[in-house]
Order: sequence, then C-alpha cells, then structure tokens
Amino acid sequence: MADDDTPIPTGEHVIRQYRQMRPLIGLLGLFSGDVRRQAKELEKQFADVGRIKKDLQRFAARFGPRGWTIFDRLSVEAVRIAVGEKDDVLADQGLVSHHLNADILSFLGYRFNTNRFEAWHDLYERAVERLLAQDFLSAVPLLLIIIDGICTTKTGKHPFSGGADAPVFDTETTGPGGLSDGLAILGATRRKLDTGAIDSPYRHGILHGLNPNFGNALVAAKTVNLLQTMVDYFDRREDEEARLAKAAKDQRQPSWSELAATVSATQDTKRRIEAWKARPAVSGQSLAALGEPHSLVAGSPEAAAVTYLDAIVARNFGTLAQMTIDYPLRSIGYRAGRHREELGALKLTSWCVTGVRDEAPAISEVDVAMEGILNDSPWAGTQVMRLIYNDEKFEVRVRGAPDGRWTVMPNFLSTLWGTAVGSFNAAASPSDND
Repeated sequence: MADDDTPIPTGEHVIRQYRQMRPLIGLLGLFSGDVRRQAKELEKQFADVGRIKKDLQRFAARFGPRGWTIFDRLSVEAVRIAVGEKDDVLADQGLVSHHLNADILSFLGYRFNTNRFEAWHDLYERAVERLLAQDFLSAVPLLLIIIDGICTTKTGKHPFSGGADAPVFDTETTGPGGLSDGLAILGATRRKLDTGAIDSPYRHGILHGLNPNFGNALVAAKTVNLLQTMVDYFDRREDEEARLAKAAKDQRQPSWSELAATVSATQDTKRRIEAWKARPAVSGQSLAALGEPHSLVAGSPEAAAVTYLDAIVARNFGTLAQMTIDYPLRSIGYRAGRHREELGALKLTSWCVTGVRDEAPAISEVDVAMEGILNDSPWAGTQVMRLIYNDEKFEVRVRGAPDGRWTVMPNFLSTLWGTAVGSFNAAASPSDND
C-alpha cells in the first residue's frame, strides 16, 4: 500500500509482489526443476510487462505532441512497431493502418451497443461506413460530434474545456500522452482561415470551417484514436469506485485471522503436494477432436484445453480472456480485445488433442494438432499447450484445490502465428526429391 493508504495501480502492485517473492522463488528453484521452469516463465512474463511500459513511455514522449493518444486497449504490437520505426512518416503510416483497420473499427463499434454509449450508435456506424469508403471529409466531423456528445453528456462539460481532465484510477488514459494531453493539443483555437492540409483533428478549426482541408487518412486515424481514448476513459470512470475498493482490499495488510487462514491453506497445499502423483503420460493418440464426442474427465487439464480450443474456433474472445493467464489482472473486456487483435485474420478450423503430460502438481502440458486458415490460405501444425492450475488472481494452486481452475499460458495464442507461418514455409520449401 502507498503511504496514504491509497491503492497503487494493479499492475504496479503485482510487479511489487513478484519482486518481493523473487528471492524465495530462487531458493525453491534450487530444489525443484519444475519451480525453476515456472520461474523462467514468470521472469519472461514480467520482462514483457516492463518492455511494454517502456514502449508506452517512449510512445507518449514521441507521438503525444503530434496528436496521438494512449488508451487502455491500444495494441501493444502497434505501439512496439511505432516506437521501433525511426522515420516519423512511416511510423504514422503504421498507426493510420492500425486505427483504420476494419476489424479495429468493428471492435470499437461493439462498445456502442452498450447502454453507456448506444445514443451514438448510428452516428458511429455511419462514420465507419465513410471511413471504409475513404470519405474522410464526412467521417471526421461525425467522430468529433460523438466525442463532444459523450463527454458533455457524462460530465456537463465540453471535452476541450476540462470535461475529461479528472484523474481516474488505474488507466492509461490519464497518464502521459493520454486523453488530457491529447485534448490540449487538438483543442487549440484557430483564429483565421487556413486552407492548407492539416495532419491532426483540430476540433475548433474543423467544426468552425477554419481548417477545411482535413480530409486525409492521418486526421481520420487520429480522430478514431481520440474516440477510442475517450470511450476507454469513461469506461474506467464508470467503475472506478468499485475498482478502487477492490484494489484497497487486495493491497491492505492481512489480519491475524487471514494469516491463520493462510497457514491452514498452506498446510492443505502441502498435503496435496505430498499426495500427488503424475498420471502416465499419453502421446500419439486422439483423445478429443473438434465436433466429436470424448470421454475426458471434467475438471482435467485436457478437458480445459478442449474448452479453450473450441473458444478459438468460435472466436469467443470472452472465454479466451477468462482462461488465459493475465498477471496484471486487467479487465475481461480489455483482455478479450487484445486477443481479438492478436489473432486477427488467423483462424482455427480443426483441432485434435493427441497427448497429455502432468509436469507438476499444478502444471500439465497438452499436445494439439491443428488446422486453420490465414488470409484464405490453409495451414496445419502442432503445438504444446501449457496449463496451470490457478485461483481467480492467477496464484498457483495444487490441482484439486476447491478455489482453483485450469488456465492457459498466454504464449499459446501468440505462437499460433508462428505455427501457421511455419506451415506456409514448409509447404513452400522444395522437397528432397526435387
């Protein structure tokens, strides 16, 4: 907890806890190869989190002054590519391509089906229609009208007059390069007519007819970016009180009764570990396949793998978010959006579980043979799915513990692309008989 008992952002709290536990994990690793392997996985996960934070800082410093804003659902990959591109023009082109992508626009559109934003649903649908037709002169004012309407309705204040300046707990939208910084730049007052092309959506100049030459993709993409940030900001404001209360509860020092419960739970865990025995490994068999009945035991890691694979086929990103480990404990909606972006055009059309190994009391690995489609081309390959038995906060439990469930390491989804591309490369390579 912070000195004033105000909770710190959830991601920062998780990182602090991990740093405190790292020496103990290292000590336990001296006695267990499984612990060493888990420690390496955790180290990689937290290294990735550190890299993402640095990328966001670099993004804010470089792209914030040029009218781009940071929001919670902003693609990690898009940020990484942008900050890695030295040429500003090429970096902008990459961000334009990302924000005007039909899938990205569609995903934002889901938010306008909720009660919170449904008043602007038709305006947004028409704006997207115009964006996809590259009619930016029509799309940009519609998007700016939505931005104005959301903020004025939610706060009684105009967005460019302090309506969205209030800090909000645990959101990227109120950090450096976030909504307030963007509105300060894009809300600059224009005093006279300027017919030259502009590269940012200056709201005053556009809606007052003083910057009429705004019909280009860069202005349109930055307007979409600003709308994304506005929507995320008010989403986080809506449930801020509940999130603050939860964070305060999670981060406070435990009471004596809670410590006693922890000791009891530790003893139970120890008993379960001592009693656990790995099942015989299975490989090279068809244990379950898409659309076919199976006899897998409910609650087993392989049964969880089946649910996970079915969710990929159905593109059920909510289920994937619930079953994919996320140590920063971000919202289900946020994680679902990330998985949607991560998979993109990659589709899974067939799968077969061919093996399973119990690696540790809380870890199992499942072998999967898969087929799918990427950009209208078929691919096929195999992967190992690593599952860990966790509680709802992704803290490891021994299998069978009543507060546990099987979850999947996040690298399974990212590795799918490598599996598909590897299939293409193998098909393209000349055979030994040629």
